[in-house]
Amino acid sequence: MAYLKKILKLSFGLSPIAVVISAYLLAGFYKFKIPFIDEGSLGEFNVALYSAILMLLVNLLQHLLTPSTSIELEFSSQKGVYNNIDMISCPFNSDIATVYFFIKLTGNPKKLQDKKLKLLLPPDVTAQSLPDFSGFYSLDNDGSSLEVYMSKFFNNNRSTFLEKEGKEIAFNVIKSREDINGLISSELNKERRVSFKANKLRLTR
Repeated sequence: MAYLKKILKLSFGLSPIAVVISAYLLAGFYKFKIPFIDEGSLGEFNVALYSAILMLLVNLLQHLLTPSTSIELEFSSQKGVYNNIDMISCPFNSDIATVYFFIKLTGNPKKLQDKKLKLLLPPDVTAQSLPDFSGFYSLDNDGSSLEVYMSKFFNNNRSTFLEKEGKEIAFNVIKSREDINGLISSELNKERRVSFKANKLRLTR
C-alpha cells in the first residue's frame, strides 16, 4: 500500500509534463476548428484546449484516488511534546516507560467509525493500560499489542467533517529484560480510502 502511494504521488507530480506532451500530440492528431480563430493561431489554441481538458481529467483522477479521510499518529516520550520527528527514543525509568501518542483525524466520520489502530510492541516488554485512557484502547491477553478505537475520538452521531481533531493518550510499557532496544510498530485495519501516517518510537534501556 505504501509503495502504491509513492507511485501515485510521483505520477501526479510528473503529470504537468505528461499533459503538455500529450496535448501537443493530440493537437497534431486532430485540431478543433473555431470560426473566430485564424489558422495561424489554431495550433496554439488546440494545445491550450487539450492541456485544460487533460489537467481536468488528472485532477479528477487525483481526487478519486487520493483519500480525503486520514489518520495521523505521532508518538512522544513526553506528555504534550510533539515535534514532528520521524523517530522518537523512549527510555525506561527503572522498569517502566510511559508512551504518549496523539491521534489526529481528518475527513468523514462515518469512514472512521470502524477503524482500529494496532500497536505492536517488541519482545520482552508488555503494555499496561492507564486508567485515564483505558476506554480508548484494549490490550491483548499477553500485553504484546494494543488496539486503539477511532470511534472513541469523536461523537459517533456527528455528520460534519473532522479537521485534524483528536486527543493525546498514553500507556505504560514494562520490561522483563535488562536491555531493551526495539520499535513499536503501528498498522491500520481496512486502509481502503483512508490514508495513514505515523512516526516511529524506539524503546531503549
